[in-house]
Amino acid sequence: AQASKTQRSSCALWTRPPHFSFSCSNLLLADMSCKTVVLFALAISGATALSAGRGFLAQNAEMQPDRVAKTLMRVEQEWRSQAIAFSECSAGEDCSGAAAAFQKSCSTVVSAVVQASSGDRDNVVEYMHDVCTEIAEKDWRHGRCTDMGTLIAATMKQDAYENREKFDTAGLCTKFWARVSKEEAARVEQEQKAQAEADTEAAKADEAARAAETKRQAEEEAKAAEASKKAEEAAKVADAAAVKATAEEEAAKALEEKEAKQAQEKNSKKDAEAKEEVEVKDAVEASNATLVLAANSTNATVVFAANSTNATVPAPAVKPAVVAMPAVVAKSTVVAVMANKTA
Repeated sequence: AQASKTQRSSCALWTRPPHFSFSCSNLLLADMSCKTVVLFALAISGATALSAGRGFLAQNAEMQPDRVAKTLMRVEQEWRSQAIAFSECSAGEDCSGAAAAFQKSCSTVVSAVVQASSGDRDNVVEYMHDVCTEIAEKDWRHGRCTDMGTLIAATMKQDAYENREKFDTAGLCTKFWARVSKEEAARVEQEQKAQAEADTEAAKADEAARAAETKRQAEEEAKAAEASKKAEEAAKVADAAAVKATAEEEAAKALEEKEAKQAQEKNSKKDAEAKEEVEVKDAVEASNATLVLAANSTNATVVFAANSTNATVPAPAVKPAVVAMPAVVAKSTVVAVMANKTA
């Protein structure tokens, strides 16, 4: 409490330049520094005291528009914070603090401008123009500075005395607060809307990305499954082909062995038949030779007997002949001969 009292006392000392009287003792500044507003008031009010005889805009280094503009920019930033706090205040809460702080600080700034100009409207217009020009046009605070200067000039009258003594600072700040709070609320709403849209788009993009990834994975899994299925089918076909080839090879081998065996059996049979034919032929020849020998012996005996009986009658010549054995006899003879050999 003592510190607050000391600060308010110091604030009061800062705000007593010539042509202007102001006290910070009951000022509700919330988050805004009292010193910032007071320095702005000192800068404005000092312009007349330190440059008398040279006009309102004849300033020393401390009162130049660029320095005042920098101070005003800090004040406007605090005004924005107050307006945002007011727009975000929930129903049922005490939302008067931000508005009251703005009202007091706005009154300080406007009173400093009006009193430092001795109530001269033209001086206010000229000086505020120079101050606002020091703020970049792209900076939102340039427009806010211009709006405040325009509103001050519109509220001031041509009578300088009436402006000094009866200027409606509270009414002007009430109007300015309504404009600032409305603009900031709209801006915040727009930013929130833009952020919501951005979040929605980001969510959609994420969802689309997830859907695309899910689809890609599903497609890859389907391709993998299809490839696996084809591989299994190919393996089955290959196995079937291998089994078939093995069966065909075995069948061919068996056929080859069978044909070889048949050929061997056929050759063996031919050899046996040829051997049998030779043996039969040999047997037939042997049998024929025996028969010829026997026939010759018989013929000789007959001739001898005939010669003995018919000594005077010549006997007809008997031609030795080989009597061919019937096939049945020859075969049976061969069989008998072969059986005797075997025995």
